[in-house]
Amino acid sequence: MIRPWGLLLCIGCLCSFLVAPRFGVAQDTASRADNANSTAPANEVIIGINGLFRVGCWTGIRLEGEQTAPARVETEDGDGVSVSYVHDPAVQDKNGSAWTYAIPGSEAAPLIVQRTDGTKIVTRFPPIGAPSRESSQVPLGMPWIVSFGDPLGVHQIGENQILKRDASVAVSQPTAADQLPDSVMGYDGVDLIMVGAGGAELLAALSSAQQQAVVDWVQSGGRVVLMLGGSLPELESAAPWLLDLLPLPSGTQWSVVELDPSAIETFTSTQNPLTPFVGAKLPKGVGEVIITGRTTRRVSTPIAAEYIAGLGKMTVIAADLHAEPFVDWPQRLDLVLSLTGSVLQSDDTPFTKTNRSTAYDDLAGQMRSTLDQFDSQRRFGFSLVSLILLGLIALIGPLDYFLVNRLLGKPLLGWLTFPLMAIAISVLLVLQARSVPDTAINGSLNPTKPAKLAGSSTSTLHSNRFEIVDIDSASGRGKMFTWNTIYSHDARQLDLAVTASPAFEGMSKSIDSNLTFPFGFPGRSFGAIQVSGESARLPGYVVLFRPQANALTSQLDAVPFAPRSSKSIASQMRFVANVDEDLSMRRRSGSELLEGSLRNPFSVDVLNGMLIYRNWLYLLPTRFPAGTEIESVDSLRQKNFRWQLSRQKALESSTETESWDPSSTANLERLTEMMMFHDVVGAERYTGLRHEVLSFLDLSDVLTSERCILIGKLARPVTQIRNQGEQDESIHVDETLSLIRLVMPINAKRR
Repeated sequence: MIRPWGLLLCIGCLCSFLVAPRFGVAQDTASRADNANSTAPANEVIIGINGLFRVGCWTGIRLEGEQTAPARVETEDGDGVSVSYVHDPAVQDKNGSAWTYAIPGSEAAPLIVQRTDGTKIVTRFPPIGAPSRESSQVPLGMPWIVSFGDPLGVHQIGENQILKRDASVAVSQPTAADQLPDSVMGYDGVDLIMVGAGGAELLAALSSAQQQAVVDWVQSGGRVVLMLGGSLPELESAAPWLLDLLPLPSGTQWSVVELDPSAIETFTSTQNPLTPFVGAKLPKGVGEVIITGRTTRRVSTPIAAEYIAGLGKMTVIAADLHAEPFVDWPQRLDLVLSLTGSVLQSDDTPFTKTNRSTAYDDLAGQMRSTLDQFDSQRRFGFSLVSLILLGLIALIGPLDYFLVNRLLGKPLLGWLTFPLMAIAISVLLVLQARSVPDTAINGSLNPTKPAKLAGSSTSTLHSNRFEIVDIDSASGRGKMFTWNTIYSHDARQLDLAVTASPAFEGMSKSIDSNLTFPFGFPGRSFGAIQVSGESARLPGYVVLFRPQANALTSQLDAVPFAPRSSKSIASQMRFVANVDEDLSMRRRSGSELLEGSLRNPFSVDVLNGMLIYRNWLYLLPTRFPAGTEIESVDSLRQKNFRWQLSRQKALESSTETESWDPSSTANLERLTEMMMFHDVVGAERYTGLRHEVLSFLDLSDVLTSERCILIGKLARPVTQIRNQGEQDESIHVDETLSLIRLVMPINAKRR
């Protein structure tokens, strides 16, 4: 005899099979089956730079021996959903590029490349291997270097042949121009570019698009080590655009001199002497000098210095380290490591040693948890769910035994009471899981929330976001990063695009690119496990690239959302800033303090602003109106910037520091502040978390003696996310944070 328990279980399984969203499953299965029939060889696909790439970063993809870019690239995003990257034919015809760009979402993610003639190549991205010996994914904790010329032994750091240990630094050493991407997207994830005399021929062979890609990467926050020795004339002839990035005084003429090596010997504390060498004569009074030496004529001159180029940094050493007398010098690698600081230090500490309180080990994981908190989403704790299950068992058990069997004496009545009780509790849970009305979240009147369109009672699309606008007044370039987390109460597919809002007008003269793309990292960075194809039931979607007003833009078409799920969407914009070229501050002679006036150069007000110079912080008025001017920064309150970040307070005989809670998700502004200046506060030693996924947001390296930063909040967001597929429903913004940072040069006051 079949008991009601078994029948109800069968009915529940059948209902869940019918109710579960199955949109696009058959179509996706057919597409994969069609792809599997392709017979094109897989070794024709060239991935990244010399086969190296990072998961979650833009990666260049091209076909060997072909001059046209692939028409379509299909892979998986960080959530395991199939995504295709498609370029508008007008973009490919205009640029004439052989490269296309995609974001691999996981290790060994599937890769399907479709040619313009319709043939397909089915392969996979390389897994984590040995970057020094083969094509490989570069882990987040491993430095990735692109070397134009001799890598100077950097590719052998950490290598031990006896212990069969591979190098701890990944080095791409291209030998031909077609191995390098023609867009700044292809350098996404690269930590350092090394340029020596051996790369002069390769630099001279780069196309204008490839040259601009390197320039954009440096000005957006990249780092370069440049060696200018006796080969200076060759580099000056092969890559004048690279030397133009150095912020040298106008009219500076490059020349070479013979240098005394004693300063380098002292800097490296070596017992192995060097002979005099020929190097570039670096200008004085510009940049931060690392090594001060002298010529053989005993004239003082900088031998190594750091220069700020846009939002990036260039380290220049006046020597050819690949030639005599450095080629066989035992301390050559120590010199390179000292010049690059922590860039070449691998950070591959086991997760259990770095952080035990959270599932993630990166600040991006804490930000994802913060943005994934929605007031419209009803949450039930594990204890409440356990009580509901215990209550269901307690009601059904006594009801079926004591009431139906013992008291009434009708066992067959259990076929009716048992399903009714289960259905009643299920209906109660479904009603409690409904989306919270927008008016119940923040009240009926809230001017900071956008009004819903007429005819929509409750929005089931909600978004949390933060955005950071960075502008360098010296180069006139700007970039913006936006992270949106969208929550959908119902299963649906959306067409999404992030565009500039009216508040952005007046900040830029022109927009170079505005790319919208899926954002997510598998594994411990975001606090999740990596499972290939974990969302195979969801249909695939498309990232479509198209030109718009001489700018490259992208949008997401048919992005699938499972019921009661969220997805992260990011956007990167590069633009020409609308700021005065002579915008600068003045440093007081003989001190680390600023003096003079400060003007708000933007067309919008800056809220809760701060002016940061080295380790000093000037607190601006609560509202700094657009176009207004503060006559003297001496009237502003000054604080220790590092103390401000760590919330350190001075007591009578000691200091008190507020510890960082990696599991806290309540303060979006505090978390964003930490991401922007993580190294200033002590990095992982203070937060207990790494900062690798969004490390490009950290401008700690820009806080030198020659740069200051004006930072503040904006009253209105400068971007807007649009649902292009359903115009009758808006995306309700639950929480948003808009920040702007302006980097200004410092002019020292002369006596």
